[in-house]
Amino acid sequence: MTKTNEQLKSYVQRFWEDNPLASAAIPFEPGSPEFFEEHTRLRRMEHSPEIEQWAYETSRVSGKKLLDIGCGNGYVTCLYAGAGAGVSAIDLTEKAVELTKSRLNIQGLSAEVQKADAENLPFDDQSFDVVVSFGVLHHTPDTEKALAEIFRVLKPGGRILLMLYHRNSFAYQLLLRIKRLIQPGWRGKSADDQVNAVDCVENPLGKVDSKNQVSKMLGQFKNHENKSATMFFNREGIIPCPIPKYIETHWGWHLFIKANKP
Repeated sequence: MTKTNEQLKSYVQRFWEDNPLASAAIPFEPGSPEFFEEHTRLRRMEHSPEIEQWAYETSRVSGKKLLDIGCGNGYVTCLYAGAGAGVSAIDLTEKAVELTKSRLNIQGLSAEVQKADAENLPFDDQSFDVVVSFGVLHHTPDTEKALAEIFRVLKPGGRILLMLYHRNSFAYQLLLRIKRLIQPGWRGKSADDQVNAVDCVENPLGKVDSKNQVSKMLGQFKNHENKSATMFFNREGIIPCPIPKYIETHWGWHLFIKANKP
């Protein structure tokens, strides 16, 4: 039986309530200072400083009204609050709201944080100068609706900064195919099953998009830019440099996108 978008979204919500971002990878209590410190360390290992500067644009947000969609455990919310933006943050789960508030408190930062749905944003038209969403909109059933909501709440000339999983990545096009061929338990599984499992085997929804697909979804926006990054696995000692850098640049697992509202 095919699930409706709302049914699927309820499964997504339940999963992330029970499995807060990075909780499975960190041996500390979610919400503790040690948990946040370790998450920051792991997060900063994912991308080079150059990619972070290009994708996050933290030097350009001081004094601007910014919305973080899918705040998770608060890393991005704190990043922008620390850079001087007036931050509002939302997440589909109560646990993410709790964790983000705890992280803000520990770091001595402030932001407005609330539970809300990316596909139905509780904000007036033209409320924000910048909207960011990193690693989130591929987990909502109707990504196009979420992007339409972002367009609505952005001011004219406003900026959108995103990260989505990349369909034309080394991981999706090669590594996951090999896994389905050789790893017991994954033979015969669909590509969708494997994308879901990137965040946990029980994760009900993960999606991948190509650069062309993203451009079509962002049709109302202008000045599209994108870059791919991240090897998907720990590359140290596996592939000699500069091969990983070349793969990341052309076929990275994370696809960063930037655009403006006309």
